[in-house]
Amino acid sequence: MTTASTSRDSARADFRRMMKLIGIAGIVMTVGALWYLSLFGPLTVHMVVATIGGVFVSVLLGCGLFAAAFFSDKSGHDEQVTRATSAGSPARATNPDALPDGLLPYRRTPDFSETSVPPALLADHDTKPGTWGLIHVASGKLRYTITDPRRMPADIILTPDRAPGIVEPSIRHHVEPIGAVAFHVEFLRAAAD
Repeated sequence: MTTASTSRDSARADFRRMMKLIGIAGIVMTVGALWYLSLFGPLTVHMVVATIGGVFVSVLLGCGLFAAAFFSDKSGHDEQVTRATSAGSPARATNPDALPDGLLPYRRTPDFSETSVPPALLADHDTKPGTWGLIHVASGKLRYTITDPRRMPADIILTPDRAPGIVEPSIRHHVEPIGAVAFHVEFLRAAAD
């Protein structure tokens, strides 16, 4: 018998023992609730059934789910699920910290403010393949959010004293002014393009 199967058997035995204790606690609490209700008048059949159903089932279900969560960690099933779900999903790259070498600026937007920013920049959008962007904030604050499923989620607050926001080609993103702001976007591409 392997160590893993011994550990699983031990976890199952511990879980069964814990469920017996939870069942006993549920019975004791149900009896206590019925005794308390009997102090205020006679017990009807409906009251007894409702109390048994409400108190006993609530204790059993609530405590049982917590016990299952705690003992699930010991069983090794969580690790199997984590490995199975992460093995088939493609890895998401992180967002770049710098532009690649060999890019040249070829276009610049006008200066935008919180009132003049085009609606297209506020909604999810992307740039053409091969087109990079730099979001330069001259004053105020601008939220730059990367939403593309191929990248790790990013929510960056751009300010004048921070490096420009890097817009990667064909990666979905949007911006959102935070109060008064002035900014523009500079577009770059490889020299050969």
